[in-house]
Amino acid sequence: MALSRIQRGTHPAIHDILALRECFSNHPLGMNQLQALHVKALSRAMLLTSYLPPPLLRHRLKTHTTVIHQLDKALAKLGIGQLTAQEVKSACYLRGLNSTHIGEDRCRTWLGEWLQISCSLKEAELSLLLHNVVLLSTNYLGTRR
Repeated sequence: MALSRIQRGTHPAIHDILALRECFSNHPLGMNQLQALHVKALSRAMLLTSYLPPPLLRHRLKTHTTVIHQLDKALAKLGIGQLTAQEVKSACYLRGLNSTHIGEDRCRTWLGEWLQISCSLKEAELSLLLHNVVLLSTNYLGTRR
């Protein structure tokens, strides 16, 4: 459902993305099963260098994703409302959303959706968090220019 919404140019609902979680815990989209080119593309999407050997890229992505997941849990406890406008934009950017041309309210909404997804995931499903950069950002209002 999430993929068909994205293909139609609409923003997927959180429950549609979470319905895909099993696809990202094992073959072919589980963290340990991703192909080298896929790992490189995800590294670029997460603003990490993609010019390392695939085993190092995979390790770096796992570490980066685990750190973001831990930050997400802490941020969810703190509450997005405690963040300044610049902190919200920085948090979105760290998670792959180019928030340059998006208003603060929309950034807060997007970050809230991201946190709902992230905080629902188990460690074995963190590949979905990496792919969430694409799933949650592709058709988000204001990101197309």
